[in-house]
Amino acid sequence: MKNKTIPIIRLTSVIIFLIIATGFTQLSAAGEGEQQSFKSFVTYDLAGNTVNQEIFAANTVTLVNVWATFCPPCLQEMPGLGELSREFSDKGVGIVGIVTDVYPNQAGQLINVDKALQIVNQTQADYPHLLLSEDLMKTRLGNVQAVPETFFVDSNGNVVGKTHVGARSKTAWKLLVEQTLKAVQK
Repeated sequence: MKNKTIPIIRLTSVIIFLIIATGFTQLSAAGEGEQQSFKSFVTYDLAGNTVNQEIFAANTVTLVNVWATFCPPCLQEMPGLGELSREFSDKGVGIVGIVTDVYPNQAGQLINVDKALQIVNQTQADYPHLLLSEDLMKTRLGNVQAVPETFFVDSNGNVVGKTHVGARSKTAWKLLVEQTLKAVQK
């Protein structure tokens, strides 16, 4: 019995590691009363500027990419998202990153902000990157359980289409952006 149990434990451990390493985990359903929109919030970007729901108003659709500095799949897809941001900037499509692991310490200084800024510069992901706030946690973001996670928001702050967990290539994101833009424009 012991000899059969060890391979099963090893296999289970490998599967769990692969799930965590690639950023794929199952998401729970939205909680009671949780907003599935971004109609009202205030937060800051990596430069310390105040940002609110108006960030979505200028575009027909905005791809929102939730990421973390410790997440290799997140970092791998950021150069492609930066390229798409530049390619679609005049087509009614925006991209916004939300970095989950930049936060204030007890002295009010931001932890990981330098690392996040370095990543943004290295990957040329030159679109806005927002910090989590209490307001944002009351929106769709309160349900995020894995990074990267990406979804789309229309110009009114409504979440549209499906949520995508895990990293994608530039080509895959481009197809999803085009499909979502077409669906929102109908």
